[in-house]
Amino acid sequence: MLNVRSRWLVAALAFALLPACGNSDKAAQQSATASTTPAKTVLTSIQLLKNGQFDPLLQHVLPPADYQKMRTQWQQQHSKLQQVSEHDRQQFADNMAKLTAPDADQKIWAETQPKLEQLDKKYKTQLPMMIGVGQIMLGTQISNSKNLTPDQKKQASDVVTALGQWAQKVPWTDPDKLKQAIGVLTSTARKVDIKTLDQANALGYDAAMKKYGVIWGGVKQALDIYGLSIDKTLDSAEAKTVTSDAHTATVQVDYTLLGQPQTMTVDLVKVDDRWYDKDLLDHWRKALDEHTPAAAASTAAADASSAMSATAATAASAP
Repeated sequence: MLNVRSRWLVAALAFALLPACGNSDKAAQQSATASTTPAKTVLTSIQLLKNGQFDPLLQHVLPPADYQKMRTQWQQQHSKLQQVSEHDRQQFADNMAKLTAPDADQKIWAETQPKLEQLDKKYKTQLPMMIGVGQIMLGTQISNSKNLTPDQKKQASDVVTALGQWAQKVPWTDPDKLKQAIGVLTSTARKVDIKTLDQANALGYDAAMKKYGVIWGGVKQALDIYGLSIDKTLDSAEAKTVTSDAHTATVQVDYTLLGQPQTMTVDLVKVDDRWYDKDLLDHWRKALDEHTPAAAASTAAADASSAMSATAATAASAP
């Protein structure tokens, strides 16, 4: 969770966009070209992340054999999503029907608007404390991490601080912003075009990746409404190779998050003449060797389906 050098990639694997199936070979070829230097490898990952091209991203950050194992692991993990109760199935269907109705945004806004004053008071008193507690918990985990160097701990703490300051100042219940956010939520739900859990569970890898891509786009839109532009953050990234030899390299990435300059370092390793994020590769292979329920990418993909269901339930039941 706290390996900041590479988990920014892992965390985003839940939101994936796959080009047409016939483009896989082309994506692999482009990935190989983009892995010729350490700095270019990192910048390509960032660009793929920005564009929501996560299947090409997976091909970029995993060697071919590991990529194929990831797809197999994903399918195995995805099949477990079918083990849900009839109550959950019905609730999911009801929530998605509400979110995807032709006038869903107007109806949800009409239900929410009369209670805005109450919500505003509630969040103004509770949210700062919740965010503060979250910052303390993350800070403790970062400080106690055995996988981070002192510099990397500082990098992680700086990011947590910047995000915490932003979250505490954001007017989450501002009527105009909230109305826009509801519009993004309902629009995204319609684009996802999944009405039932059975329909979601029936999706194969390729189709599911497209759905996650739609969710990723919606998340970026919603955050942008509240002043956090993922695209601007990723566009600001500049990478330079700090050290490099025949087998390993370290790349420094400088970027701007919410107006504050940030730095992260990425360790890379060369495998068959291509550079890969060492931490991400080690994490994936360790998960595979230990036969955990899912490796990083497949866990993230499965969590996305759960998150989509939870988001739908929360939004549809908003006061």
